[in-house]
Amino acid sequence: MTDNYEQSNEWAQQHRQSLTTRHTHEDVLTDREFELLLEACSSLPEPRDLQARFVCLAAGRLGLRAGEIAHFRADWIDWDRMLLRIPQHEPCECGYCRRQASQETTHNEQLSQEEAMKGRWHPKTVASARAIPIDLSLRLELCLERFTDKYEAFPRSRTAVNRRVNAVAEAADIEGRVYPHCLRATAASYHAYQGVAPVPLQALMGWSDLATAQKYI
Repeated sequence: MTDNYEQSNEWAQQHRQSLTTRHTHEDVLTDREFELLLEACSSLPEPRDLQARFVCLAAGRLGLRAGEIAHFRADWIDWDRMLLRIPQHEPCECGYCRRQASQETTHNEQLSQEEAMKGRWHPKTVASARAIPIDLSLRLELCLERFTDKYEAFPRSRTAVNRRVNAVAEAADIEGRVYPHCLRATAASYHAYQGVAPVPLQALMGWSDLATAQKYI
């Protein structure tokens, strides 16, 4: 009887949490809000204006995660095929990767920090290593051209991705929360509205589960 009560109580707590937890797709920006966000990028001082514009378009139209943006390299872009290819592995020694490697070693006593770092950086899941078309709009192409002409890689840390988004969100005076992952959700919503089917959308966004794509469809 006690076991049944505990299971019932646990289910009730999970149910209450599911009702109160806010999901990323609830924070999707409207087209107008996204345009205001891009417009606000030009209000930032150089070179933050270009960096912010790149972050907003990479997340809000290409669907890149913050970690993917922070580890972006210019050679990920295949200009002949107009694709951005996110690799399965990119050697990295940044502070973010060091912290992630340290967390891995705390959960695996047989793994050394050096061994953990050999696997850094890698995208979130196997499905995240993907090819994304970049010929979605001339605006996007020009931004990528200008950014890669100036930088061989994203020039700042992982936390800078958040800071750039926070700065333009404040400048655009957009109500509600604006953060890198809600821009990724905005990209998913944008492509779903453009008529992209669940399976191609799953591949585009690098999701492991098709059900995630179906939410946006």
